[in-house]
Amino acid sequence: MLRAEARWLARELERLPVGDLSPLLSIGSGHGELTADQPWIHRAVYEPLARRGVRVLHHELEPAPRVDIAGDLRDPSFLASLEQLELRSVMCCNVLEHVPDRAQVAATIERVVAPGGYAFVSVPRRFPYHPGPIDTLFRPSPDELRRLFPALTETKAEEIRCESLAGYWLSSPNKWTALVRGFRSFAHRGDDPAVAVRESARMMFGSTAVSAVILRRP
Repeated sequence: MLRAEARWLARELERLPVGDLSPLLSIGSGHGELTADQPWIHRAVYEPLARRGVRVLHHELEPAPRVDIAGDLRDPSFLASLEQLELRSVMCCNVLEHVPDRAQVAATIERVVAPGGYAFVSVPRRFPYHPGPIDTLFRPSPDELRRLFPALTETKAEEIRCESLAGYWLSSPNKWTALVRGFRSFAHRGDDPAVAVRESARMMFGSTAVSAVILRRP
């Protein structure tokens, strides 16, 4: 999650009552590695939620430190276990580009959001390839992202302009690891070298962007 995206999400969360948010399932947010690379996420998003008394359950595919719930969102038995938690809302930020069957994951999100609860979903709009472990290069507009959730009502949809990759790199505590990943991302498709250089320069010094939607179950 980029810094401008985290600030945008924090402002939107602050406007909503605790009773509409808690318990909140945060999909794909349990990686300790991401916590170290992107400390602004906890400062901007999760710490304010904790102060307000919102219970956040961090999810990952596999058990690990900082993971509250582990399981495959496509697994019917895992979905049944989620429904037992009586979740109110779901956050799914920068995850759908990493799954081959995003429609099925979107359907799971729709199913577990409670009446009156919210889904907060974001996906990169302008950002290079970043496998985790795959990247399908799904880069939707806000409207395309919103259409994945026909059972939910849109309350907000926006393309958020974010920092350049150079700015992201400078803000990362693990700069050299981030730099190596960035160079790998530019070369992933075997593009013509001249095209790859132009794309690298545009992404490195131009703005990135994220498509974000906030949806509610009536």
